[in-house]
Amino acid sequence: MALEIERKYLEVDFDSLRHRLRQCGAQGGDVHLERNRIYDLPDGSLRAGHHLLRLRTQEWPDRAQNVLTLKLPPVSAPDAAFKVREERETPVADAVQMHSILEGLGYVVRACYEKIRETWTLEHTSIDMDIVPFAHVVELEGPEEEILRLEALLGLDDVPVSTQSYHYLHQEWRKRNDLPPDLSFVFTPEELARWRRDLGLPTAEDSPHGR
Repeated sequence: MALEIERKYLEVDFDSLRHRLRQCGAQGGDVHLERNRIYDLPDGSLRAGHHLLRLRTQEWPDRAQNVLTLKLPPVSAPDAAFKVREERETPVADAVQMHSILEGLGYVVRACYEKIRETWTLEHTSIDMDIVPFAHVVELEGPEEEILRLEALLGLDDVPVSTQSYHYLHQEWRKRNDLPPDLSFVFTPEELARWRRDLGLPTAEDSPHGR
């Protein structure tokens, strides 16, 4: 059992944050493409019960990995300073076969989402700079006391903070832009092709992890 403890930071200057991370001796900086499928039963009972079942594929120029994750309902209050929930996950050798297994058990894909993630580590905290199709967001995951200390050290204590999921933030963004609800958020084919080129990844047609 592992507890996920995190906060999201909005309206962050990524270049300034990278500079502070290097000054503090943070490790990492690798960038990868992340693609996710969210599964539910046909009656929507997982989402209604605040469970999340996700199959994630991550691609770097020299490797790829798949992870199956189950997130249980948050144990933190909606207005808490941190989102805290139990997370169970395991590596998956073959994402295509795992998708087939989940479908065979009656699960259906309810949403897909993509992001470009740049990951750093400082002490016991993971700092992720995420580019999603509708926003640039920084996510800190680690011990609560350390997150609070590092957010001040990294200059994140004066930007808007959220404990909401990317799906919630996406729905709010769509409302502000007078767009209908949509659980999925993925890059356009042109954006995805550009990111794959920039990251040195195979083209979508050549990649075994393509849509």
